[in-house]
Amino acid sequence: MRLQGLSSDDLEGLEAALRRNERVRLELTEDFPKRLRADQVIPLVDEVVTRTPSFTEALAEHLPPAGGERDDSVRVTAVIPSHRNTPIGLQALREQDVAVDVLVLANGAAKGELDGDRVLNVPWLGHGATRQEGVTQATGDYVLFTVDDALPRGRGCVRALVEALDEGGYDAVFGRQVPWPSADAVTARRLEQWTPPGRGHFRVEQLDHVFALYRRSTLLEHPLSAVPIGEDLHWRQGRRIGYVPGAPVVHSHVRRAGELYRRTRDLHVQHHLVGDAPRVPSLASVITALPGLVRPTLMAGPREIPNQLAELFGQWRAARITRD
Repeated sequence: MRLQGLSSDDLEGLEAALRRNERVRLELTEDFPKRLRADQVIPLVDEVVTRTPSFTEALAEHLPPAGGERDDSVRVTAVIPSHRNTPIGLQALREQDVAVDVLVLANGAAKGELDGDRVLNVPWLGHGATRQEGVTQATGDYVLFTVDDALPRGRGCVRALVEALDEGGYDAVFGRQVPWPSADAVTARRLEQWTPPGRGHFRVEQLDHVFALYRRSTLLEHPLSAVPIGEDLHWRQGRRIGYVPGAPVVHSHVRRAGELYRRTRDLHVQHHLVGDAPRVPSLASVITALPGLVRPTLMAGPREIPNQLAELFGQWRAARITRD
């Protein structure tokens, strides 16, 4: 696909092209729009050309890793729990410049045509035990945990994780999440805070299984906890985790109050179980936190009010559950 602008319509077309797994060339004949962030938009395209070579070079620093000659000696098993017909990132994983064997963990009968990728029909045992079952079935030296609505960007993004894991001596590494063009401002801002742009790799305190790589031997010796959610939170305790901003995936969710409440509640229960103090321990603290809803609501509009309240009460409910 040739993209010749970055208007709202252009971005809508870009998202559609990405979901069709099309290669995108951005031919920018005007200045980069001030309303957009180059480090959020350029990772979504495969090639960029502008009127000025120096500007082209500056934007190209944000492109996803193009990859090189394929190296089948590096063997990775991508483990993807899925309830969809076909995980969105399958083609991108097949096209990596290292050998990626895809293992889809399907809850029930396998759905859709997966073109030779392995499908393991397993009952849903929660995020921890289900992924660990994938580890036991993996064949690669490395295990890549990802999700069925994440789209890896660049033929070299898995290699970037492998190289960082080996170079940094980490126990696990994970990549950057770039929001879809249609993502709301709150989601985009939070993803940038969670997985910021940057270069190289460096140690961090968090871990995220949206796009995370381990040595298989490590997971066999130290398996994931059999918890319903937050298995990455439990596993990272006391371990050396690396972050690789140059290994991007496109991944973001539409914010819906009901889903936000349940996910916030369940994740914060796990946070409390590993020793993190409750952020909203009482109804009095709920009332105290209410003024903090104003700023994100002004940024995103009144539709964001139920979402902010859902997250607030989810944290309060988690504190009640763990206290009781």
